Amino acid sequence: MSFSRRRFLTLSLPALGAAPIMAAPGSQSPQLRFGVIADPQYADVPPAGTRHYRESLGKLETCITELNRHDLAFVITLGDLIDRDFASFDPVLERYARLKAPHRIVLGNHDFDVADADKPRVLEKTGLASAHYSFSHGAWRIVVIDGTEISTYLHPADDPRTAVAKERLSRLAGTGANNAKEWNGALGNNQLQWLEGELVSAKAAGQRVIVCGHFPVLPEEDSHRLWNSGEVVAMIDRHPHVAAFFNGHNHKGNHTHAGQCHYVNFKGMVETATGNPFAIVDCHPGQLTISGFGPEPTRGKLD
Repeated sequence: MSFSRRRFLTLSLPALGAAPIMAAPGSQSPQLRFGVIADPQYADVPPAGTRHYRESLGKLETCITELNRHDLAFVITLGDLIDRDFASFDPVLERYARLKAPHRIVLGNHDFDVADADKPRVLEKTGLASAHYSFSHGAWRIVVIDGTEISTYLHPADDPRTAVAKERLSRLAGTGANNAKEWNGALGNNQLQWLEGELVSAKAAGQRVIVCGHFPVLPEEDSHRLWNSGEVVAMIDRHPHVAAFFNGHNHKGNHTHAGQCHYVNFKGMVETATGNPFAIVDCHPGQLTISGFGPEPTRGKLD
């Protein structure tokens, strides 16, 4: 299957130093081009509601065939490769192995919906030394954050860190926060300091930044947000070279803009029997162009 129709969302960015603002998509080659997939959430189980778990393998095959037609620096999956069961990783990772471009992984809450004994094996299984990391492509730095770090599902039930996370969730719920859900999570203080350091380092290097995570941080009415989303947004606001924040988790998708940063929630692949959303992102000095495939929508003004 070939995707012949693509929809374009062009996101304007403030100037970075003396960098020129691009006038229109395609006016010159992008500095960086990469693919985006969100929430395949595969499991060998029947559909439930709008989620068609088994169909994600076929969708991944179709998606990867299309992405392989393009010259991409990498492809990033924004969390929830699987829905449940450690055995689900093998057929999913087998499909991803067919990608021509390197595969970058963000871990999501469902990636830890496995037996307690298997939870410590998830990072190794997905080839990650750490669940938060960064990498650079010339003028761009991609910073991957780990919103599962403080959560009720990352560690076994009898692990003291699980009790700490449950207490934190209880305190948040006591404030009436709409994101006080056990399927969300938070960044710890050390990771927040690391993120600040990455943003400072990128600025010194003259790089723009795209932060990638599983959980949204905006809009505030989204109950899927990180428990400490406000801290992350406040940090991004202090760094105008952060061009975008990309995430999954909320399968409906969304796009909002705050300060200098575009917050894009990509639609979940697991939704619907046949819909197959994914995207290609082109990064220019003065804009990002998101080319959506399948039901991945245009989230703003068409360019």
